[in-house]
Amino acid sequence: MTMVATSRLGEARHFGAHAPEIEERLALLAEASRVLADASLEPPAVMERLCGLVVPLLGTACALRLLSEDGLWLRTVASASSAPESRVRFQALISQRMRADEGVAAEVLDTGEAQRVEAVLVLPLRARGRAMGTLTVWRDAPEPRTSEPFEPFDPGEQLLLQELADRAAMALDVARAYAAERQARQAAEVAAGRLSRLQHVTAELSEALTAARVAEVVLEQGLAVADATGGGLWLVDPDTARVTLLRCAGCTPDAEERLRRVPLTGEAPAARCLRDLRPVWLERGDALEGMKKPAPSSACLPLVADGRALGALVFAFSVPHGFDEDERAFLQLVAHHAAQALSRARLLEREQRARAALREAHQTLEAIIQASPAAIMLLDPDGTVRLWNPAAERMLGWTAEEVTGKVLPAVPPEHWDAFRHSLERATRGTVLDGAHLAGRRRDGSAVQLAVWTGRVHPANGPPQCLSMMVDITERQRGEAAQRFLAEAGGVLAGSLEEEETLERVAHLAVPAYAETCGVFLEDESGGVRCVATAGGGEPGEVPPPGLAVVMRVIQSGRPETRSGLSDGDPTSARAGGTFAYLCVPLQVRGHTLGALTFVTSKRAYDAQDLALAQELARRAALALDNASLYRDARQAIRLREEFLSIASHELKTPISALVLQVQSLMAGLARSGAQFDPERLRRGLERVDRQVKRQTLLVNDLLDVSRLSAGKLELVLVPLELGALVREVAERFEPEFARSGTPLELSLAPEVRGQWDRLRLDQVLTNLMSNALKYGRGNPVRVELDVVEGRARLRVKDGGIGIAREHLPRLFHRFERAVSERNYGGFGLGLWIARQIVEAMGGYIEVDSVLGEGSTFRVELPHG
Repeated sequence: MTMVATSRLGEARHFGAHAPEIEERLALLAEASRVLADASLEPPAVMERLCGLVVPLLGTACALRLLSEDGLWLRTVASASSAPESRVRFQALISQRMRADEGVAAEVLDTGEAQRVEAVLVLPLRARGRAMGTLTVWRDAPEPRTSEPFEPFDPGEQLLLQELADRAAMALDVARAYAAERQARQAAEVAAGRLSRLQHVTAELSEALTAARVAEVVLEQGLAVADATGGGLWLVDPDTARVTLLRCAGCTPDAEERLRRVPLTGEAPAARCLRDLRPVWLERGDALEGMKKPAPSSACLPLVADGRALGALVFAFSVPHGFDEDERAFLQLVAHHAAQALSRARLLEREQRARAALREAHQTLEAIIQASPAAIMLLDPDGTVRLWNPAAERMLGWTAEEVTGKVLPAVPPEHWDAFRHSLERATRGTVLDGAHLAGRRRDGSAVQLAVWTGRVHPANGPPQCLSMMVDITERQRGEAAQRFLAEAGGVLAGSLEEEETLERVAHLAVPAYAETCGVFLEDESGGVRCVATAGGGEPGEVPPPGLAVVMRVIQSGRPETRSGLSDGDPTSARAGGTFAYLCVPLQVRGHTLGALTFVTSKRAYDAQDLALAQELARRAALALDNASLYRDARQAIRLREEFLSIASHELKTPISALVLQVQSLMAGLARSGAQFDPERLRRGLERVDRQVKRQTLLVNDLLDVSRLSAGKLELVLVPLELGALVREVAERFEPEFARSGTPLELSLAPEVRGQWDRLRLDQVLTNLMSNALKYGRGNPVRVELDVVEGRARLRVKDGGIGIAREHLPRLFHRFERAVSERNYGGFGLGLWIARQIVEAMGGYIEVDSVLGEGSTFRVELPHG
């Protein structure tokens, strides 16, 4: 640089520069060398220092522009201005980009020589023969003092500025080289670090055996490898065309829930990268919503193995991030290793599932053989046992150790040839389906077996026979019992007469299941009587096991059974040895009618006999109930005919009286004309009104019966003061009480309020007062209303004929009457209707009465 400076100094002397100026410029160059050398090899510092040297010593403003990477533009990277008032205008002027191939700048860059345009000098910045940019210097014109023309830059100043530009270009080239070397070194360090961390991640992934572990490694280790702040791993769900979040990091809980399932049809980065099988690089915008910190940049990479998309991996960055080629390749390599690990994990999971399924299949097969209720055995063609399951041991009595390797002992000698022939047929491929075999148990007892036999081909060795045996002894007994019950059902259905049905029940089980059978029914007094017997015994004799056992069965509703009674047993009513009995209840619709007994001395009764007896008792009880219902139906028909007779009489009586009264009034009116007695007319109309009201009450009672029977009684609950309603009904009855000479007394508590149906309570009160008036014999009627224990209590008391004790239980039943219909009218429906109304409102009605002394009806309703 000293030789160049000396050469330039010679040129300055040649152009007429004076010695002081030369020394000053040499000092400036020396200062420039020192300043540029201290710029710390940073390009921005080099450019700023150069502009600071030019202004204000060599110009009033300067701008340093560098070529863009494509060589088409000049971009201002440093500037300086000495005049504060022109600094804003200067900055606006130089801030715009300039074309490098147009104007003075193009000529300077092409020739490498400075160009001057009026007060502006444009100098090239070149280093190692390569153009780097331009240095533009402005100089303002001085105040005009002489007539000489203004020369902004003399040759010496131009040479000095070019020297400064050359030195700045050299320093800038050195700084760029240093920056490139440092960047290369940093890139190498980053690559080495990434490689080391990638090796660590790869090692971790190679040990991951599940998809969950792969996701954990990728997000815990991969985020550090990629210098990312958050991310997530989604797996493709081919059945739903969605990706499902396997794991995420750096997300809020709400965002994690939202991102749990992402459709593949939208424009989400995960969907786009999986559709195209290419990474999506987002240098602006957030690919992972809900990050705890902002994520201006993100990368979404498909996880592909064997050409198939397994999922998507997203890395999010907390600062704007540009992805260079090395980083993109590195992230794709991370995604590749993750995809390979996921593929291995899936293969391993499938293999483990297959092995588990195979192991489970073997265990299931073994469990089926061990738990099978059917006897399973593997036999050689000669009948030698190779397999013997627990059901075979339970069914036949021999253990597996006792029969394995030996000929099947359950086949009696007389059936052995036929059984061996069956095995030979099975080995030839014939399937024996449910063949019957009369076998024997270890204790020598007979057993009836159904046998299924088929051929088995072992991996090594000759064919064998797989046999399954089911004990059908009980099934045959059950089929016989079903036939018996079917016959019994036909017999019981043959009659609806109670006495005939009882006899048929007694003879059903004799002699097939019992030697003696007895039918016992409970009478009205609570005792038990024998109503039918079969199978011997003296007339009138109670068959065993006796009334004590029968009474216990009826009271408990549970059967009793006993086998092998001794001669000294008090319940053994028959001489000549021991016997067994069954006693089962006759139950229908939850009610015990009586009991049925079976007695035999030939064998012991077991559980199947008990079940048969209970089923027979159930059907017998149903037949008895049907006979009783038939009897009640006939009684109901009789009552209906009687009711229709009474109803026709009751409905006809007021109509007849009404017709007579109307005819009497019409005849009197015809005779008297306009002189008809008003008092007589009033009395006649009153009689007509009474008959109409009576007729209306009778019709309303019939309508209420129809509504209640159909379940259509509707209540309209309103706030009601009950005392006021009682007074209103009493006032309505005052004329009738006065006409019959019956005193009416009221004792009403104040303010008895509640939510009740006014019209229906009016109907109840009307019925009770009407009955008190009808049956009171003119004695005082007292109506009391008070509140007792939170309930409204109404009592209507009369001193009339009273009700006999035996009639009280049925007094509130439909069509029931405690008096003769000839002496007292009505259908016998009023009290039944009153009871239905009161109970529908949550209350109850009852009566206390003594025959000849009167009755007291009490109604209680919920109060409040």
